[in-house]
Amino acid sequence: MFTRDLAMWLRRRGHSVTVFATAFGDMADELRFASIACVTDLTDMAARPDVIIGNTHYETVRALLHFHDVPVVTVCHDRSAEHGRPAQFAQVVCHVAVDENCAERLVHEFGIAREQIELIQNGVDLSRFPPRSDLPARPKTALVFSNYASHGAPLEEIRAACVQRGLTLDVIGSGTGNHLPNPAEALGRYDIVFGKGRCATEALCTGNAVVVLDPTWGMSEMMTAAAVAHARRWNFGRALLVRPITRESVGAELDRYDAADAGKASEWMRAHGDLDTALAALESCAQRMASRYPAIDVPASQRAAEVSRYMEDWIRRGNPSAAHMGIASLQQNVAWLQQTVNDHQRMHQAQIGALQTEAQQQADQASADCAARLVEAEQQARQARAELAVLQAQLHEVYASRSWRVTGLLRRISTRVQSGGPSA
Repeated sequence: MFTRDLAMWLRRRGHSVTVFATAFGDMADELRFASIACVTDLTDMAARPDVIIGNTHYETVRALLHFHDVPVVTVCHDRSAEHGRPAQFAQVVCHVAVDENCAERLVHEFGIAREQIELIQNGVDLSRFPPRSDLPARPKTALVFSNYASHGAPLEEIRAACVQRGLTLDVIGSGTGNHLPNPAEALGRYDIVFGKGRCATEALCTGNAVVVLDPTWGMSEMMTAAAVAHARRWNFGRALLVRPITRESVGAELDRYDAADAGKASEWMRAHGDLDTALAALESCAQRMASRYPAIDVPASQRAAEVSRYMEDWIRRGNPSAAHMGIASLQQNVAWLQQTVNDHQRMHQAQIGALQTEAQQQADQASADCAARLVEAEQQARQARAELAVLQAQLHEVYASRSWRVTGLLRRISTRVQSGGPSA
């Protein structure tokens, strides 16, 4: 998403942009439609670029070795992942870290001086995440917003803390089979959101009260107007997740809910976390480097030493590029399968919902018909009882009349004659 957002933004700013990757998914169609070239082989590029912005390690190294005099800006997106390793070549004129945690990695693991590192943090497209209405004084709904969430003990602890406080809890993320391609539409329905990193940033921009938490790593705290600036420098990420997830610790943060303060934290985030601000900073960095280093002349002996050192490290780590490409391909297939499963699940849920609605309508109609027939039967029964009461009253009057008593002897004689008894 970062590469997509950056490429689209630079193109809108009038730059000619080419995206190089070892493999492309459906996003390549969107990029090409926006007049952005997408290549998997660098020899397909006839024009030399002014600057290389490297987001992943191996692709960056391949690009700088192919364009051997082009200045390179590398971006470290992760504290531990292989793709976050910086390319250490003379062509690399600037290192960018997306948060303090990544900057620490560059300093402590790769010996890069802190003053050589620019901190340019990820931003959110505010047009996709409009502010929700004001939060209620008392929260009612909560959301775990994470692709790493799964149906395990941490999630149950979160759920237990929510239930104790009368909160309904939902989970959005591929780990639970509920991946949403456009989560912005859903965030506005929730009062409290549990998430980290980009998820926390998007929720804060939407106006949710946010507890920085990830079911895999641990938890931090409820974001407040006083804490949000510091947490932002660490990208609401793993370095802050130092507490275990228990119903008591989650409950303690839920009890800190303050609608007015959450609104102030959201206002700060929207003022400082805009995507345009982040991409403009990266554009400015790239332009400065391209202007300062129009061409980098690396002596052959230095280039040979750099490549030799890189190959030694590459061999020592066990040919990670092959594993990297294999894992990337596998992840693409898994993501495609997960998306297919999610699409089918939504389709079946829609069908089930339609069938349930139809069955309910039929049941309601049948119930209404039965009720109408029951009312009609009760009316007929009341009418029959009324008629029976009238007949019984009339019969009682006959039995009580003088004529009935006077004619009693004649009725007995008539009965005997009709039955064939002896005549009088």
